[in-house]
Amino acid sequence: MFFTSLLFGQTSYTSLDLSYHIRSVGMSGSGVGDLMGMDVSTFNPALLSGAPKSFAFSVVRYPASIQSQFLEWRSQWKEMNLSATFRGVNYGTFRERDRDGAELGDFSAGDAWISFALARKVSNLADVGVSAGLFQSRVGEVQAMLGLISVGGRVTIPQAASSLGVSIRNLGATVETYTSHKEEIPTSVAVGITRKMAYLPLSLSVDGVWWKDITLYKIGGEFSLPRGFFLQFGSSSLRGDLQTGELWRDIASGISLGLGYEMPRMNIGFAVGNSGVGGVSLGIGFSRRY
Repeated sequence: MFFTSLLFGQTSYTSLDLSYHIRSVGMSGSGVGDLMGMDVSTFNPALLSGAPKSFAFSVVRYPASIQSQFLEWRSQWKEMNLSATFRGVNYGTFRERDRDGAELGDFSAGDAWISFALARKVSNLADVGVSAGLFQSRVGEVQAMLGLISVGGRVTIPQAASSLGVSIRNLGATVETYTSHKEEIPTSVAVGITRKMAYLPLSLSVDGVWWKDITLYKIGGEFSLPRGFFLQFGSSSLRGDLQTGELWRDIASGISLGLGYEMPRMNIGFAVGNSGVGGVSLGIGFSRRY
């Protein structure tokens, strides 16, 4: 999906709730309880627990030539799993004009987010995790900087072949502001359950996310296909807001899909998210275990 926060009318720090990895794009940002998730330091740091050592890279191209980058390194130390993650968004270059319309030159805008996460098991059925980092948003020569923390937990429910995840995202403090006006940080609470279906090669995730004045529901899943292929799909409660009354356009609006291939030590894939009149997002990426 295109920037959730843009659809909500949020004007600052829009990329904090973005899906950076292609698997998250293909599943419409669902997966708070999904152990196979890749955006775990953002969605739920507890999902990092038990993850293999790996390196992941992903690039997503959004409408209006906006592009995001995701780079993550995962490792293990004693009984803990660790990760270091870089996320970046390039909004492009713009022409600056004065009040009379005279050109003053060009300026660029972008965000950068560096975070570190750790997670560990507290029992055979439960995990906890925390991530902390710095987020910088820049427009021309002005910038804002935030210090952010996210915390999460996950519980396995063996009887239901399910995993329940809970997280509090983007708790933080403003280090520097664009202007004298202090923008609000979009802190949210997310709850999700992921279940392996009994009679289908499908892992299905259903999430709810609550911001201060907004509630969003998401659904997504991943099919395991023959010969190492896998197919992701997803949608959210935003789909109703994207309807235009034109059947040919509305059928696919708010739907995300992803396709990937798994090798012994490496995964590759791509994803597409359709925001209807908002445009289409395309992503590609890979991960390698070591």
